[in-house]
Amino acid sequence: MIKFLHTYWAVVVLLMFVITLFTFFRAFMTKKVFSYQKDFRIATFMLIVFYIQIVLGLINYFTSTYFAGLQEGKFGAYMKVAHDRQMVMEHPVMMLLALLLMHYGYNRMKKGMSSPKKYMSILIFYGIAFVMVLIRIPWKTWL
Repeated sequence: MIKFLHTYWAVVVLLMFVITLFTFFRAFMTKKVFSYQKDFRIATFMLIVFYIQIVLGLINYFTSTYFAGLQEGKFGAYMKVAHDRQMVMEHPVMMLLALLLMHYGYNRMKKGMSSPKKYMSILIFYGIAFVMVLIRIPWKTWL
């Protein structure tokens, strides 16, 4: 059940990434004034959606056969197979790094900067996080 939720919630995460980045890019290009009614809520909602995905992923990870194998000492065997290495190390670590980047960009946005700097902060850090997520999604398993 958790694996199912984690898999299909990823679609929501990707859609929210696209909506957030498009909205902030458009606002930055049109030199719009930062709005706490709209822009702040979009950035916050994106962060919440990604946090839910991370929690589902961590539950999935710690209840998976991969984690059971790690407890049995199969780390070396997992590192020799590309798919296993991605599922055990690369995917979880990159997603946590993406979360840290998003959180950093979000915290920078909350500081008293000008509107263009707020938009640019989200565009840079959420954008890098989006690329990291796209790179480390296990596409073969997912599709």
